[in-house]
Amino acid sequence: MLPTSVEEGKKYYKDFTSFDVIFITGDPYYDHPLSGIAGLSRLLDKKGYKVAIIAQPETDNDYQICGKPNHFFCITSGLLDSMLANYTPMLRERENVLVPEHAPIIYTQKVKSLFKGSMTVLGGMEATIRRFTHFDYKENQLRKGILNDSKADVLLHGNAERSLLELLKKTDLQKINGASFRVKKDQIKESIRHLPSYEDCIENPENFSLLTRTHYLLPDDAFIEPCGKGFIQHNRPAHTNTEEEMDLLYDLPFTRKLHPDSKNFDFNQQMVERLETSIVLGRGCWGGCTFCVIPLVQGKEIARRSRKSILKEIETLYRKGIRKINDLTLPTLNMFGSYCSLYDEKETIHSLILNKDITVFNKKKYCDQRCVGCPKRVLRDDLYSLLEDVEKLQNRYRGTSLELRSAIRHDIILDQKKLFRKIMQFTYRLKIAPEHVSDKVLKNMNKGTRKDFEEFLIEYKKINKEQGTFKNLVPYFIAAHPGCTMDDMRILKRYCAEKDLFVNLTQVFTPSPGTAATAAYYTGKDTFNKKDVYIARTFREKKDQKNIIINSIKD
Repeated sequence: MLPTSVEEGKKYYKDFTSFDVIFITGDPYYDHPLSGIAGLSRLLDKKGYKVAIIAQPETDNDYQICGKPNHFFCITSGLLDSMLANYTPMLRERENVLVPEHAPIIYTQKVKSLFKGSMTVLGGMEATIRRFTHFDYKENQLRKGILNDSKADVLLHGNAERSLLELLKKTDLQKINGASFRVKKDQIKESIRHLPSYEDCIENPENFSLLTRTHYLLPDDAFIEPCGKGFIQHNRPAHTNTEEEMDLLYDLPFTRKLHPDSKNFDFNQQMVERLETSIVLGRGCWGGCTFCVIPLVQGKEIARRSRKSILKEIETLYRKGIRKINDLTLPTLNMFGSYCSLYDEKETIHSLILNKDITVFNKKKYCDQRCVGCPKRVLRDDLYSLLEDVEKLQNRYRGTSLELRSAIRHDIILDQKKLFRKIMQFTYRLKIAPEHVSDKVLKNMNKGTRKDFEEFLIEYKKINKEQGTFKNLVPYFIAAHPGCTMDDMRILKRYCAEKDLFVNLTQVFTPSPGTAATAAYYTGKDTFNKKDVYIARTFREKKDQKNIIINSIKD
């Protein structure tokens, strides 16, 4: 594994004196392609930088164990926002959580106190979804963008591989896609779009709706966000990684193991055991659910690996004696290979991942970002041929298997019926997220209709019959989402009873920073049409909404 101390650095690197980059994370060090920190650190290591990882620091000694880096500290709370990691939707504290509340702020302040003059770079989920003025559910108030509160030097939002390499090359911040940083008033370009300031949002909730609506509808734009007497410039996100870049990133030499010195090792080992043989297909989701942070963090376009790269990784595991692959992961499995045809303007950029020029695509035409059902959204069944090749591998390596655990989008799969049947061959239970059946609530979620779900259930039962199986369906529902009332939950309960649906995955809506649904929760108005929307405010009502469907299981 990569070093986690100066002493390990001396053993790992020749002529070692100090690290170039030190990563600080709220997650345990899990050296697996599913871990963002593992991927970034492996990439920098391959590029010749000396890197170290400090996982879940608590004491001053924890922070100081790797010394001071030559370039900067990279700071993240990990795969989850630290507030969501620490609290349930009912704001009960979770157990066995070692990441502090507002971890990027805590980590940055500690680094700046112990290493005077060191540069700090924020990244990851929490930094990305909190980069603008945002609503904090625990504190029940708006907070400034996280660069303001943390005093970090730079924030790299979204997928940071290219951005991080450019930052290490001392590229002008103005030219680094995916970077947020402070600018002086006389440095602001006239052409850049201004968002409402933090103070504007505090003064009038409609400005917070406007801020959220603007960055949601213009996800590829750059913005200036005033706060106090200062300004934060948010450059446009990095372009979607190409297939060749993705292949390089996921072909790095991961051990696929949890670091043996991890805190709470036994607990964390149980958490990651099934992930060890999971294989990443790609990133991104264009479903557009108003409550979801995945498009903010991974992007709306699907960054995919090549079939050759994926099959090579599967075969490598089979050769090592692994008998079962536990998943091919993608936020939405049946989006693999799909793309938006509006991204039709070519641009040549230099990729420091590949050390060569590559072609990326821009979208100049405006759209409403509602991708499901859009004629410009091109669906592909590339996953079908990939699964056929997996079957060929399994014939060569007898006794091996693959289980697909990632969820599918049920309304999209209705246009992919051949792929639907192939996916069903590799599942023991099929995960879907209809979220609700009330069309009023579904509209607020930007989800498919009740009719879509009913057509899906018919097709699902038909496939089960064709294949002579009785595979379980695992639907996921949300209670107390903006627009959802007690009556809506009773509608859901009756529907599940009529359709004989077993429901054991239901969660109370959690307002996550950066999403359109969270803006609606804060303002009481739909983020897009500005009409009043019902909000379940009290814990009592939220719990009661959930209990309606949970009690139906007991009934």
